[in-house]
Amino acid sequence: MPLSATSPKLVIFDCDGVLVDSEPIFLRVVHDMLLSFGGTLSFQECWDKFIGKTTRAVDAYMTEQGITAPENWADEFHKQARSRLEKEVLPIPGARQVVEQLAEANVPLCVASNGHPVTVRATLKRTGLLPWFEGNIFSAHEVGASKPAPDVFLHAAKLAGVHPEHCVVIEDSPSGLRAAANAGMPCFAYTPNTTPTPPDLFGAHPFQTMDKLPDLLGLVPA
Repeated sequence: MPLSATSPKLVIFDCDGVLVDSEPIFLRVVHDMLLSFGGTLSFQECWDKFIGKTTRAVDAYMTEQGITAPENWADEFHKQARSRLEKEVLPIPGARQVVEQLAEANVPLCVASNGHPVTVRATLKRTGLLPWFEGNIFSAHEVGASKPAPDVFLHAAKLAGVHPEHCVVIEDSPSGLRAAANAGMPCFAYTPNTTPTPPDLFGAHPFQTMDKLPDLLGLVPA
């Protein structure tokens, strides 16, 4: 598909929940660990609180609730999550096809995630998506501020030499949607029928299936 005049100069994908179906795996590990530390929240409450967030958000919650965890719990979380992801994670339906179409149309692509860089790379490799993003994977861990701060998006745009207003972000979580708004970047919110839609899309345009994305990004039939 060729580009239209309105196509972005850089498409920035979140990873978890947008390219790879990893959120349920991450959150099951978080939930199991919180219960083992004495927490009492349900899995749905865990989902609502921590989807798209980092372990720092879980730390803050445990402090607020008076939950005591081992000092190295975050290291153990990443170890358990990576182990399960390497065996279980699948691509989001249609994600590979969209990435292929964008690459064929010479649209620059990158990933900007709150996830740990080792984990992001592992999930992209497991799902066969890594070749399209090799060398263009950015993590909030590397820039020092996690979403909803805009830093990781702005970092990706700066390295690509693209102004924020000429980028488009593909996100699914409240923190990511807010980060895109904070970065001044147009955003499309992936809101599949299988998961709750965030209560605030922060101005993002929602879409339910990945096959809608090429049209939204201005790719037109040859």
